[in-house]
Amino acid sequence: MKIKTIILQVSFMSLMLFGGAIFAQDSNYKLITKELTAAQKTLLQKEREVMKANREAFKATLTNEQLAILKDKTISKNEIRKRLVSTFTKTQRELVRNQQVRLRKTRESFRKTLTREQRKMLKERIDKIRKAKDRGELKNGPRQDNPNGRKIRPKRN
Repeated sequence: MKIKTIILQVSFMSLMLFGGAIFAQDSNYKLITKELTAAQKTLLQKEREVMKANREAFKATLTNEQLAILKDKTISKNEIRKRLVSTFTKTQRELVRNQQVRLRKTRESFRKTLTREQRKMLKERIDKIRKAKDRGELKNGPRQDNPNGRKIRPKRN
């Protein structure tokens, strides 16, 4: 149970800290939003504003010790997350949990509004992005083809 809670908190922290990267590829995002209805666009816009407000509320609760952990450039991102999560207060954990639940509900409600054509278009775009050659390389080199069609990461030595 504790591991599950920690995993959830770490995933939320990564969302909170690096969530801006989700919308960094503005051109792809704008292409997709052209295909959405007005109701879907307003839903996404409202949720984005709520996420920003929640992120700001969470940042306001960070202590000087936690801010120092975030600013430490000598340790890896994973280590930063581990240290940060270990210093969370009960209210910070509650903020993280609430944001995760809200994000799941938003995704589910958005999925329910999609038509077949929109689902197909989104799937095609996602597949196109996944197959792009210029996606960068992983820490241990590029991914290798797996017999079942999925990409696999090379094993560490």
